Amino acid sequence: MSSCGKENSAALHASYVGPYRLEKTLGKGQTGLVKLGVHCVTCQKVAIKIVNREKLSESVLMKVEREIAILKLIEHPHVLKLHDVYENKKYL
Repeated sequence: MSSCGKENSAALHASYVGPYRLEKTLGKGQTGLVKLGVHCVTCQKVAIKIVNREKLSESVLMKVEREIAILKLIEHPHVLKLHDVYENKKYL
């Protein structure tokens, strides 16, 4: 398995979200964890926010969903671009 051109045993045991390999933790906030993600093909680095639905109240979950809806609409050089949203029953 190739990890941006490097054979790496850690890449064999890595976690993935969509096409992104999860790497180090960048931060932790009220609604979730932010990890460094690296695209499997392009090696583009992104910040991936992982939100555990089970740990949030309904009102906080609604605020997170509102944040996602707003970020999908915004294109501004001083605001991070939202590339994708992956979700399942437990995580958003």
